[in-house]
Amino acid sequence: MHAQEKKSIPKDTKPDTVFVTEKPKPKPKPNYAADMKETVIVIYPNDTAPKPKITYKDTVIIIKKGLTKDQLAALEKEKAAEIMKSNNFCQCIKMDIDVRPVLQLETYLTYKFVFKNTCKVDVWVSSKHFRFTPYNAFDKPVKVLRKLSFVKRFGHPDFVKIAPGETYTFDYADDAFFEYDLQRGETYKFVFEHRNFGERSKLSPEKTYLCGQKRVQMITVK
Repeated sequence: MHAQEKKSIPKDTKPDTVFVTEKPKPKPKPNYAADMKETVIVIYPNDTAPKPKITYKDTVIIIKKGLTKDQLAALEKEKAAEIMKSNNFCQCIKMDIDVRPVLQLETYLTYKFVFKNTCKVDVWVSSKHFRFTPYNAFDKPVKVLRKLSFVKRFGHPDFVKIAPGETYTFDYADDAFFEYDLQRGETYKFVFEHRNFGERSKLSPEKTYLCGQKRVQMITVK
């Protein structure tokens, strides 16, 4: 085989086609800042549109003030009226008995009913309806010899007014031996009672103490 001869191209002669190889140019980065535009949205109030709830925070200071004299007086009157309607003074009239634990044979039995008014209004207590009943060691009533009311008593008006906070004493004296079969040397349980459950007269005051209370005292006959 023969080698191919290379022909030289003259310098003044230009080739018809020239092939040029170029590197690709990098794509420019997008300019987002230049592309962004400011958009302003304006919202106009609309009465028909739902409105947001507004929460208010505040501090409330409560100042307690005392009652006036007139208010206190009115309150006391209301309490007194409630007591009179509910229990007719039975809870606020305190009763005690004052009697000696030894009784000499054939002598008068003297005893006292002491009432104290803890209500806020005046209360009228009847001077009647006081009694005593002796019981023997078997807790049975002693035999009655003669039924008597009062043999001897100290004078009291029919109705005694007891003011709020006031104490009043009813003094009485009875011949217990004339009425009951009491024996010397025996000890008896005497039950002293004030009982007024509604008896009224035309002269009785409106605010009358209509209740009943009992007190017990052991008494020995000498």
